[in-house]
Amino acid sequence: MTVVLAHPNGWGIREQGFLRRAATNAGFVTRANAHSNIQFVSEAEASVHFCMFHSDLHEHMNMGVYFVVCDAGGSTTDTTAYYVKQTYPTLELDETKASACVQAGGVSVDAEFHQYLCSILDQIDLSEDQRNEFIRSGCRDFEENVKKAFVGTGEEFRINLGGGRSMNYPNLRISRGKLALTNDTISSFFNESVEIAIESIRQQMDKGCEHVLLVGGFGESLYLRKMVNSHFSGARCSITVTSDPNAKAVADGSVLWCAKRTVVSRATRMAYGIEILTAYDRNNVDHCGRKTSIQLDGIEKVSGFWSQIVSKDTVMEANEALRGEYHRSYDNSNPALGNFSVTLYGYKGAGSNTNTWLMNKNGKLRTDCLEKGFEEVCQIQADLSGMRKGLKKQKGTKGKYYRLDFKVAIQFGDTEMKAFLEWEHGGKTFTGPAEILPNELSVTTV
Repeated sequence: MTVVLAHPNGWGIREQGFLRRAATNAGFVTRANAHSNIQFVSEAEASVHFCMFHSDLHEHMNMGVYFVVCDAGGSTTDTTAYYVKQTYPTLELDETKASACVQAGGVSVDAEFHQYLCSILDQIDLSEDQRNEFIRSGCRDFEENVKKAFVGTGEEFRINLGGGRSMNYPNLRISRGKLALTNDTISSFFNESVEIAIESIRQQMDKGCEHVLLVGGFGESLYLRKMVNSHFSGARCSITVTSDPNAKAVADGSVLWCAKRTVVSRATRMAYGIEILTAYDRNNVDHCGRKTSIQLDGIEKVSGFWSQIVSKDTVMEANEALRGEYHRSYDNSNPALGNFSVTLYGYKGAGSNTNTWLMNKNGKLRTDCLEKGFEEVCQIQADLSGMRKGLKKQKGTKGKYYRLDFKVAIQFGDTEMKAFLEWEHGGKTFTGPAEILPNELSVTTV
């Protein structure tokens, strides 16, 4: 059985690792087949497949077309830009830039209304039980009725607070237990989330856009649809929405994704690389104050330098790998390589960051040492016992030592990052399977 799990665009291998462990603990898969039988897909990508299946969008998917998917959900809005690379014999899509995940959605709208309602009820002398009951009734009516029906025009809405006909406060616009709200007031609940969603769509459109696909729970909001239409719809861009309010775009789309797999390339959301040593330069102020050591080759080096393997926003084909070449030195010809480990780091900051420091000088703990914008992503572990034959005998100022040359290869063409190590011996290239160990997510219980 294959288990397909959908998640927000902004989630990475740490969150995927958490979901994989949860699925394993739930008994969906065993630990032995957890990696092969669990597949991950972003919610935006699942929505693409849903819209292609449930609308006439496929008729407009000509080669060279750019389009954006906006999955506006409960707490997040995910947007992804795609390019139609091929239509025959199968549809193939490329991500044109890193997908975005912003905090905006239906939950934020509900929170704005909740805050407004509390400010109204605070002006009335109520018991705590009465106040809580009015809040529950009002929020339920808003979420189930008003939020879905609101389009920004027309008559004012009345929120049922459950107070009965005797509840009348004309100065607060409460009559017979119902709170009257103007269109401007209701718009204020939506505005922040709508503006964030629209800006997220706009940022994905820098290469052009002929179609915007609006899906998700918040995407069913008539007001959000109206605002997206007013900003983007025109002769060069059309807006597509789902016609079935009961359909689950992500759930249904995940199944379709698993069957079709039409996205053939993706864009990385951050730069990836590892920590390396660099030759110490006592005249370089960036080197001063850092820990140095004399290596087996006799050269004094300083740790904490950044070596980038793949840059941010790199569009990679499915199954394409980018590699970084590295080496480690050992004082004997039979080192312990059975549990070889490399720490992978990510950089989310803006711009290129290829010639810089990963670690600062000030942190006392390893986790405190990362420069701004960097984060530890995962550990790549592999059994490299077979690489002993690839050790190269070297001569340094301290005598002989053994050098192990290897490559760290990373794939992002799938929705889940994969990594492996390569080495050469006797003119042949060998590949060793690697296990990715994501950093543990901290889970707070309340």
